[in-house]
Amino acid sequence: MKRFYVFPSVFEETSNDFAKVATNFIDGMKIQNFRNNRNYMIGNLALNEGVSPHKFLNSSPQDIDYQLLASTSLILGSQGSDNQMIITVGFPYITHPLYRDSAIQFFNGNHQVSFDTRTFGGPGIEKVSLNVKSTNVLTEIDGCIKAIREGQFAEKENFFVCSLGYGTFEVALSTVSGVIQRTTYSVNGIHYAVNIVKTELEKHYYLHMLTQQQVERAFQRGTFVINRHKLDVTEIRAKALQSYYTEVISPALRLKLSDEDFLKTSKLYLVGGGAMYKELVDMFIDEFNGVLEVITYPEPYLCASEGYCLQSLSAMQVQNKSAEVGGGITYVKDNVTYIGIDIGNSNTVVTVSNGTD
Repeated sequence: MKRFYVFPSVFEETSNDFAKVATNFIDGMKIQNFRNNRNYMIGNLALNEGVSPHKFLNSSPQDIDYQLLASTSLILGSQGSDNQMIITVGFPYITHPLYRDSAIQFFNGNHQVSFDTRTFGGPGIEKVSLNVKSTNVLTEIDGCIKAIREGQFAEKENFFVCSLGYGTFEVALSTVSGVIQRTTYSVNGIHYAVNIVKTELEKHYYLHMLTQQQVERAFQRGTFVINRHKLDVTEIRAKALQSYYTEVISPALRLKLSDEDFLKTSKLYLVGGGAMYKELVDMFIDEFNGVLEVITYPEPYLCASEGYCLQSLSAMQVQNKSAEVGGGITYVKDNVTYIGIDIGNSNTVVTVSNGTD
């Protein structure tokens, strides 16, 4: 059985000690002695206790935010065991060639990570040793396609897939023979619409120097709290999403998808956190009414990570098959954990399997 862990992709340095401010690790993640012996709050703890929780947009494996989120993900993925880990991570199509090698270099090998257990009622600082045996790196769109084809849908036909992420919007046509590379494309993500809402509000309100991530959380809720008053922004958000679709998504689809492509499939899958906005989904349905069946992946923000986990499991099968003919290393299932890590600009998702799914 796969297990999913989701936490906000934010961090903030801290010198404070926290005692029992959360009920579990995922709500009280505090990494100790990281890079020049600095301490950092991660995820929900950073949002609850921090002043300026943040993350860089589409960061690289050499950036501190990526390494913090990655190290925290490995702790979650290890499940408290000393198992070897086979992991798969991903990047947007546009940054994948730039970051692939550095991601492998960062993840592979042994990691020593310290974290503070006092935040969720533990006795103190705990240091864990994490062993990553191998790392696979996919594009986000390939991870989503993997989940659609090998996950609960087990899709056997051709389909378009649109990934609606915070940092990037991506599109591709997946056929039974593989992805048609000409159709693969990345443009601005949901942050385009978030910035529209922020700009509109700043005409009338002082937003107290909120970080982009704090603004994005309020965008998700549809509510800002300004000067102790709740402000409903769902109407402004709907208009911003309409502008985003009209100015970014629709032109991208017209640019990359030819009329001939629409003869190859009758399905379009929507994945990524942006597929949680009904207004945005309805715009796809309206544009492709009578041409494509628009399918929203269940819990679409989990899709890429699930695909990455399936890739890790596939890597195990290939290596074991190679070993049967005398070529590779055989991993013992009981001593290996298979993990998919999606370090998104909004949330980080960790999918874990013990290989018996």
